Amino acid sequence: MADELLDRIRAVGAVFIDPWVAVDAGGVVVDFNPHFRALHSRQNARKLQGSPLGRYVHLDLPQDPVAQCLEEGKPVRYDEIPVRIEGEDEPRPFIISAAPLDGAGGRLALLLLRDVSDAAAVQRKYKTMLDRETKEKERLQDEIGRKTKELVDTNIELNRTQKELMRFKKGLFG
Repeated sequence: MADELLDRIRAVGAVFIDPWVAVDAGGVVVDFNPHFRALHSRQNARKLQGSPLGRYVHLDLPQDPVAQCLEEGKPVRYDEIPVRIEGEDEPRPFIISAAPLDGAGGRLALLLLRDVSDAAAVQRKYKTMLDRETKEKERLQDEIGRKTKELVDTNIELNRTQKELMRFKKGLFG
């Protein structure tokens, strides 16, 4: 692949805080940043360059975003996709973006991976809290309804008893 295109990718990629990897049309890793390297074990990181991306990064998608962006000639994005990095037991949620890049020596795809594990965990926590609070609100509304009915029933009974007492009082002192 042309060094000129890789130099452009590295220049732009230097400001990215997310992992990125440049992949050729065959799905082979051409270049990557230190953040991408850090996703992998030391042993696997040494083998990344020149290897098929799919050997080390398993995307839970129906279509390969690299192939899709190169075929369509436009960027693609997928939010919160389960990604399993080779050597890890559990997948993590990532936002995956892929953009085609053309240069004198050919075409590459730039794949960006944003790990949203922390954000997803916070969202799950807030959803759990919200669900719990919603159930508690419903329970309290039901309890208020029951207590209100008890109060109304007690008030009706009190009014009936007062009327009866007034009739009794009139009968005694009448």
